[in-house]
Amino acid sequence: MFKNIPLLFVFLCAIAQGQISFVKERNHLQLTEWQFRKGTIHNAFIKDFDSDSWEKVKVPHTYSMDAINEVGYYRGQAWYRSRIDIPESMKGQRIFIRFEAVGHDTKVFVNEKEIGTHIGGYSAFCYEITEAVIAGKETVIAINVTNEPNFKRIPVNDKLFNMYGGIYRPVQIFSTPKVNINPAYYASSGVFVELKDKNESNARIEVRTHISSKNIANKVSKIEYNIFNHDKKLITTVAKDVYLSTRDTLITEYIDIENPVYWNGRKNPYLYTVEIALINDGEKDQIHQSFGLKTFKIDPQKGGYLNDKPYRMYGVCMHQEWKQYGPALKEENHEKDMEMVHEIGVTSLRLSHYQHSDITYQLADEKGILVWAEIPFVHDYSGREGDNAKQQLTELILQNYNHPSIYVWGLWNEVRAYESSEEPCVSLTYELKKIAHDLDTSRLTASASDRGMKSNMGNITDLQAWNKYYGWYYGEYHDMAIWLDESHKKYPDIALGISEYGIGGNIFQQDVAQLEKPSGNYFPEPEQTKYHEITWKIIKDRPFVWSSFVWNMFDFSVGGWNRGGVPNLNHKGLVTYDRVVKKDAFYFYKANWSKNPVLYIAERRNNIRTDGKDISVKIYTNLPEVTLFVNEKEIAKEKLVSDSCIVIFKNIKLIKGENTIRITSNHQNKTYVDKVVLKH
Repeated sequence: MFKNIPLLFVFLCAIAQGQISFVKERNHLQLTEWQFRKGTIHNAFIKDFDSDSWEKVKVPHTYSMDAINEVGYYRGQAWYRSRIDIPESMKGQRIFIRFEAVGHDTKVFVNEKEIGTHIGGYSAFCYEITEAVIAGKETVIAINVTNEPNFKRIPVNDKLFNMYGGIYRPVQIFSTPKVNINPAYYASSGVFVELKDKNESNARIEVRTHISSKNIANKVSKIEYNIFNHDKKLITTVAKDVYLSTRDTLITEYIDIENPVYWNGRKNPYLYTVEIALINDGEKDQIHQSFGLKTFKIDPQKGGYLNDKPYRMYGVCMHQEWKQYGPALKEENHEKDMEMVHEIGVTSLRLSHYQHSDITYQLADEKGILVWAEIPFVHDYSGREGDNAKQQLTELILQNYNHPSIYVWGLWNEVRAYESSEEPCVSLTYELKKIAHDLDTSRLTASASDRGMKSNMGNITDLQAWNKYYGWYYGEYHDMAIWLDESHKKYPDIALGISEYGIGGNIFQQDVAQLEKPSGNYFPEPEQTKYHEITWKIIKDRPFVWSSFVWNMFDFSVGGWNRGGVPNLNHKGLVTYDRVVKKDAFYFYKANWSKNPVLYIAERRNNIRTDGKDISVKIYTNLPEVTLFVNEKEIAKEKLVSDSCIVIFKNIKLIKGENTIRITSNHQNKTYVDKVVLKH
């Protein structure tokens, strides 16, 4: 259902979380224990190949930690092998193996048989292995993987982020009845929920179910749908007979939900669940998919609307890697990241620059964070990556279709057609846009440009946003306001978004006089904070900006970079790469975005002050009044009058030695406190 109104894009969505749940609900086992070796190794897929000397590793695993720890990293082949016993409980069933992602090109062998090849390092892939295994007997799985450059794959290079190699997300083997809800349909759940119509008292959803009935023809099965509300109470049941063929079958059902509650972002991330049961010859294949109902639109003059009400979309971009683990993250790492994203108070999250782990989308659904999801068509292009870009977009959409948090599909980031509109990347963008709308009529497409308002690649997607780094790579900080105002005036029919903005900040560097931007070795943290104070006010005061995203939530690695005093690191994050320190800018945004009380002394790491006679103490807070104490003596009270949540105490005198700076605020019968020690 695609409606295009002048100056207004309107879409209806009903989408679900928990894609990985369709594996967990079935008879399954996790493949975590593997043997590993780098290099080109002949015959490593043979069952009796001697791999006893190989390194023992646990998946998730990456072999690219040298991208973080050294300058340059290994880009090449590696092998993984695992021996498992297929449980007797899977006997007589169809058996599958599913990889959530492998970086980047993969061949899968099961008992010496080549099962499949997958190109692309961020999306899931799933193969049926029923004919290659025997329940109750040992199975040897061998995986050949490479992260070497491939000009037929996106991304074509690693200039902006590392292309880590390895099985860095989970692997499962699971089984289903002979007739199943197809888990091999692009490694998706096989179930797609879409909001088709609505009024004040009713919402009609369409549930599309892909059924696989391999080698079974002309038999009648039964499909049942049960709809549960947010409290897991059954509210609707529908059942019907379905007729199977030897080919896959698509079953479509329309279901009405009375008095619907809409998924309303952070205000009310309300989730329904549909239970789909397929019954054939006494066997049942059953899965659950959570979904949310929402409408979304963009007005170039007024910005974003969620469920027909104004909704400001601001937040952060996020890569998916930690200093300690690279991209091979555990569930608790993903949860920690999303806890911090939620804590800072974002309403929107741009998942750069590739498909992220299943759990990230699930948590966004639950926390009410709107998500820009995108494929890794980034920066440079070869002209030969078109087929793979289409494949990765298809996988992104179908594997994540049911997440209510996702509101836009990102098609490219900073891809440039320098010469003309006839370049391959331009025609590919049109093809990608068509694929996105063919697969999903309920969402917009978007792209992130670093060119001008008009360019060969610009304004092809439904929405356009721009990566703007005023004052860092070019111009001055206040130029963001000039660009926004002039662009909005000159192109009033184009919705303006800021897909990236930010500058570097090293917490171990505090002297702003030594700033060396943008490629030097000194990126003082207070300068980063100053930039965000200026730029956020510019964006906040212009509600026509449909979205804005800080680059980046977390520091991340770029192999070969040597900037800001730490090699292989992009320092533009609001949180350090190891997740230990939330920078001052984090608390600035938390005070501005979060509904929770914030009281924070800024520039706390600038703790040695040579001038103790006349210093300023800067506070980030959303509380109405702050009291300052120096060495336990009350010095002053200040009311919050800044709409940027900043309180500054001026002309504060320090004594020689250590000085304890303490601030307090009393609000709604609670006392909030923060303190630091400054040396003079």
